Amino acid sequence: MRRWIALCTCILALLAMPFAVTAAVVGDENATTTPGDQTGQMDNQTADLTIAAYIAQDQNLTRLAEALDVTGLYDALDTGGPYTVFAPSDEAFNALGNETVNRLFNETGNLTMVLQYHVVEGEYTSANLTSMAENQTGQQNQTGNQSDDGISDILGGLFGDENQTGNMTTLQTLYGESLNVTVSDGEIMVENATVTMKDINTTNGVIHIIDQVLVPPDLNLTVSENQTEMAGNATAA
Repeated sequence: MRRWIALCTCILALLAMPFAVTAAVVGDENATTTPGDQTGQMDNQTADLTIAAYIAQDQNLTRLAEALDVTGLYDALDTGGPYTVFAPSDEAFNALGNETVNRLFNETGNLTMVLQYHVVEGEYTSANLTSMAENQTGQQNQTGNQSDDGISDILGGLFGDENQTGNMTTLQTLYGESLNVTVSDGEIMVENATVTMKDINTTNGVIHIIDQVLVPPDLNLTVSENQTEMAGNATAA
């Protein structure tokens, strides 16, 4: 009788093992799901911030945040939009040199124009910019091919295709001047600046961080404010 009871006990123990293993696996899956969800929420945290609010809390954009406060443009990027902002990093401002940066921050009129040159109305993600650049370049190539009866194809084969330098599109800034945006091999350049971090989504637009401060073509940061204004007026005239 005792042997029979022991045998039954062993059989029950063997039958219970698969259930124990399944429970352990399910428990492990649940344990690893939570960190994944937390990471996803952290990735989406910027979507709850405005452009201005994100810039204010990013430790790599402290110069830009200060510039927004100095010029009073914080409110515009906090309530308006949607906008696309090409945000110069602190290193980009530092590359101008302390003397130039200090003078620029003391000349709020010029600083305002510089900041407006970094802002575009509308929301343009990296995917949008890539598609626009490819389409615009493609249209230009089609027009060229129709006009020269295939000669450009022959020259392209001999000297290399001009598209190898990248596809380009233009965006109109709040300053009034346009920016050339070039896309090549996944890299996005705005004029001579490279996008180092793209697609920071916010409630009123998107931010792309760049490694240079963009300066409007009619603005000379090496001269005094009065001389710059006179040059700007002469250009406008």
